[in-house]
Formats: sequence, structure tokens, C-alpha cells
Amino acid sequence: MKSTYQIKETKNERSFSYTGDLAEAIEKAKKDLRKEKENPEIPYWIWIKGKAQKQIEAHNRKIERIEAFIRIAEKYLKEERENEKATQERKQDT
Repeated sequence: MKSTYQIKETKNERSFSYTGDLAEAIEKAKKDLRKEKENPEIPYWIWIKGKAQKQIEAHNRKIERIEAFIRIAEKYLKEERENEKATQERKQDT
């Protein structure tokens, strides 16, 4: 019989089981661990994650800059209109 192990995980709990010879199941787990640690795709995924993180941060900064422009421009426009209105009222009073 082939020895193997299983790991079941829920939100708050992890359980382990094996079938066959425990020593063989441990060796299989060690082999799987080496394989996972030496996975050649991981550096690529780390690079992708870093690149995505930078893009997200740049995107968020762009949104902040646009929102700041809108805020300042609306304030300026409001002040400009108020000044224009006050100027017109002064012209009417004279």
C-alpha cells in the first residue's frame, strides 16, 4: 500500500491524517515540502505581486491628485463667481 498524508484546513482548525506507513508518509511530506520551497514560479509571482502593488499605489495617487484638483478648482470657481457677483452688485449700486 502506498503511504500518503492529508491536511484538512478550515477557518479555525487544521487536522492531519495519513495512510500506510507513517515513516513513508513523513518522507513524502518532506519531499513535497522541498518541492514547494524550490518552486521556480515563486520568484515570478513575487515579481508580479510587487509590480501590481506599485501599479495600485500609482493608481491611488492619481485618484488623490484628481480629487485634489477638483476640490481646489471648485473652491476657486466658487470664489470667482462670488467676486463677480459682488462686482456686479457694486456696479448696480453706482
